[in-house]
Amino acid sequence: MPTERIKVLYVDDEEGNLMAFRAGFRRDMDVRIANSGAEALSMMEMDMPHVVISDQRMPRMSGAEFLASVRERWPRVIRILMTGYSDIEAMIDAVNKGGIHAYITKPWDPLDLKLRIEQAYEVHALKAEHERMFQRYRQVFDSSGDPIVIVDERGRFHEANPAAEALMGLSRSDLLTSDLRQLVDDPTGLLRAMRRHRKGHAFNNVEVTLNGASNGVFDCLMTATYLGRTEDGAALFQAMIKDISDRKQEEKRLKKLNHDLDLRVAVRTKQLREALQDLEAFSYSVAHDLRSPLKTIRTLSDHMAGLAAQRGDPEVRDMSVRIHRGATRLTNLVDDLLRFARTDKQGIERAWLDLREVVMECLSSMDLSDRRLRITMPEAGVAMLHADPSMMRVVMTNLLSNAIKFTRPCDTGEIIVGFEQQGSDARITVRDNGVGFEPEKAGQLFGVFKRLHATDQFEGTGIGLAIVQRVVQKHGGTCWAEGNPGKGATISLDLPGAAASDGLRMVG
Repeated sequence: MPTERIKVLYVDDEEGNLMAFRAGFRRDMDVRIANSGAEALSMMEMDMPHVVISDQRMPRMSGAEFLASVRERWPRVIRILMTGYSDIEAMIDAVNKGGIHAYITKPWDPLDLKLRIEQAYEVHALKAEHERMFQRYRQVFDSSGDPIVIVDERGRFHEANPAAEALMGLSRSDLLTSDLRQLVDDPTGLLRAMRRHRKGHAFNNVEVTLNGASNGVFDCLMTATYLGRTEDGAALFQAMIKDISDRKQEEKRLKKLNHDLDLRVAVRTKQLREALQDLEAFSYSVAHDLRSPLKTIRTLSDHMAGLAAQRGDPEVRDMSVRIHRGATRLTNLVDDLLRFARTDKQGIERAWLDLREVVMECLSSMDLSDRRLRITMPEAGVAMLHADPSMMRVVMTNLLSNAIKFTRPCDTGEIIVGFEQQGSDARITVRDNGVGFEPEKAGQLFGVFKRLHATDQFEGTGIGLAIVQRVVQKHGGTCWAEGNPGKGATISLDLPGAAASDGLRMVG
């Protein structure tokens, strides 16, 4: 039911019909009556009704003629023709000229007529709402900063907003006589792109290149929505267009920069790789070639010590001992460098191994006769690793020898080898009660030739933990150290359970 009183105008040249209509509907509706078309038109000039009902047969102006005038001047008013005669021609004339909503015969049924009037009012209300929505849409359409066009599937423009005129450099009248296909740089490519980006009745974010009348070729992003069909059956679309020429130019610039950067990085990487290979080869060659003269120096120093003892020359004997000690230290350094180089080049061959067996094997190769040690390790079969056996022996040998060396000042050295399963990954820890180190220097422990203690306190070359880190990284893992002066140190290793890349993984 309507929320406001329906304004209905009834036109008839018979006074009785007018009185009957007013009496029948004045309680429910705002009823106006007129006895001629001319009088009705004058009344409508003053106050326009929602619905007009007109008798067909009236002097001077028939109902069809009157309704045709109403249609021309107030097309929103709903028109109904009423007649007491079966006049087919009059009906056809009323439909064609007056665009009537309904046709009612006399004498009318009050209930039926009331229902017809209410239905006509609903049509009027829907038309009014449609017009309000259209006006709102038109405001948005015209004021939008984004270009919007209405175009059919044949490429013909049906409407364009001012932003579209500015983008394409054409007036609205020129656009409405243009063909979209003439403005598109690649019409066939546009169709392919629309097929790829179709979602239901919409085509989202389709890239298209347009040829503007005054601003040349420019790149756009288009979203088209299906509106329906034209009177001749062509599919109609609303297309919103966004100029992305600046963005495309920036993308091209960034792509070129990235391409140039990739080329420079590739060249620098190749140069760096070659330099590293040359350095590794040089280091290996130097270290390898040093072993022979160092061995000769040690032999000669031993011979010199023997001669000094025979002659009773303590000064020469002391000098030979110092030469022998220095040559021995340098030999150990060369051996460590060679081991470090071999670790870097050696590939990984994974297998399942028991950490306890690895620890026992490493300890068996060490001379522990003059030490009091308490070593704790996992039970057999509990700590299983998926790693390279030979490399893990090198790792554990370095960690255990370090722990044994730095617990030398202790009455009883305590070393705990721990193992913790974390999902498929494994964590190994080697903890001791030795001299420890300053916590802020933990990051230096794994550097080549990095030592935190003087050589006259503890022997070594500073390469052992660098080898440990390199092996762990080759397994795809990480390692770190924790400690405090006088409270011992803990070295922790995290090893992934699944096979990681055999290449060296950089750790930041």
